[in-house]
Amino acid sequence: MLDLKRYRKPAAFAVLFLAAFVFSLRQTFPAEAVRSRLMVEAAAQGWSVKAADAGPAGLIGVRLGGLSAESRDGVRVPVEELRASIRILPLLLGRRGIDFDARLYGGRVRGMVEETRSTRRLAATVAGLNLAQAGAVQKLTGLDLAGTLGGALDVTLDSREPTRSTGNLDFRLEKGALRGGQLHLAAFGGALTLPRAELGPVVARATVKDGRVSFEALETKGSDLELASEGLTVTLQPRLAYSQVFGKARLRLSDAFWQKSGTSTLRGVTEAALAQARGQDGSY
Repeated sequence: MLDLKRYRKPAAFAVLFLAAFVFSLRQTFPAEAVRSRLMVEAAAQGWSVKAADAGPAGLIGVRLGGLSAESRDGVRVPVEELRASIRILPLLLGRRGIDFDARLYGGRVRGMVEETRSTRRLAATVAGLNLAQAGAVQKLTGLDLAGTLGGALDVTLDSREPTRSTGNLDFRLEKGALRGGQLHLAAFGGALTLPRAELGPVVARATVKDGRVSFEALETKGSDLELASEGLTVTLQPRLAYSQVFGKARLRLSDAFWQKSGTSTLRGVTEAALAQARGQDGSY
């Protein structure tokens, strides 16, 4: 019969050694070196990254506080705190992986990123992001949006064979609103000023399969407008800017919306551009 008492003391020393090793590894993790390397790598991609402080996080990871990233185009993303740690098991299998936890725009984004030679997987959950604080969104789109964003996504993109990309996404914007902004229309030779509009809850739900993003739902129903999609798909390309969009969408603008100040120019452009798409109920 096996005498377990003989192994108690060696087992206790082994556990103590392992705990001491893990603690030492965490406390001596070169967080400052990681911060410096992050700045160098970001600069090579056209971003200027600054962090007020740095420290260890997780088993093999780093915590950055007061982080800000700004692109050459002036797009700035402030992050209150970012925790990132290396995924050990994927690393042993030849995949580079990082777990991350970021606090920004009054909310939180948690997830992981894994890379191989040709694929990149991103899985994340989003909670409580206040778009009214997201100046980067307005800078990129020209739209001043408001609302609280939440949801999740798990997508694997294949850069060599886009048709092998898979995944899903499910997002919801509560109390969505357009607070104005500029819509750039090259066909009209300039930008169009947009008035305020109440969007209500906005739902976006889609799957990624066979190189296409197929929207099961892309809709909103607010007091100023209603939007619903039907069979909407995006065919992925190695460069997303060249991806093609297929399907139908129905847009209905309420009479109350057209009575707001600043809508006269927009109404003229809308009726001229979408005259052939106007339905009997007034929707486009």
